[in-house]
Amino acid sequence: MGMASIEVQNLDGEVVGSLELPETIFGIEPSEAAIYHAVKAYLTNQRQGNASTKTRAEVDQTKHKIYRQKGTGRARAGTAGSPVRVGGGVAHGPKPRDLSEKISKKVRRLAVRSALTMKGSEGQIRVLQDFTLDAPKTKRMASMTRAIEVAGGKALLLTADVAPVVYKSCRNLPGFEVKPVSQMCTYDVMKAEAVIFTEGALDRLQALWGNA
Repeated sequence: MGMASIEVQNLDGEVVGSLELPETIFGIEPSEAAIYHAVKAYLTNQRQGNASTKTRAEVDQTKHKIYRQKGTGRARAGTAGSPVRVGGGVAHGPKPRDLSEKISKKVRRLAVRSALTMKGSEGQIRVLQDFTLDAPKTKRMASMTRAIEVAGGKALLLTADVAPVVYKSCRNLPGFEVKPVSQMCTYDVMKAEAVIFTEGALDRLQALWGNA
């Protein structure tokens, strides 16, 4: 299996080592079709689908004929709930519906691999030495983004596990997102200008995705 080497940096931006990126995740032939389907499904699944309007049968209007058919000089009319009348129902309006879209596990995994390969080829992958924070420290993480040259853009930091302190340290950094690597999706990767892994997140990624 082929490997690509990448530098490992600490929070001060210093190079403290290097490691190999697995070819099966970061070195495949990217599938733009898989990326398209994965991103489309993700965005579609964000829609609630709960827009609703009332039909003429549901509006709070009398169902009786509002005046006689002939002899009034006005156009003939039925109920007050007709869609052509003010206060009437809506014809062909939206109703709550299920907009969820599913893609196969195979396509989803191919899409993530393709996205990571593309980010790697564009030099947008970073690896951070594993670190711990005793308490939320926004200034520390802000200085890190400058040190590894990802400040001012959209960045995704992937951790090995859920990391509340790291999340709280980064939530006020514009364009910066923190997620455990198990929750990463194609959309997250594609919208980021830099994808930052901790060493532990890379190990976790390979355990989750390396053999599929």
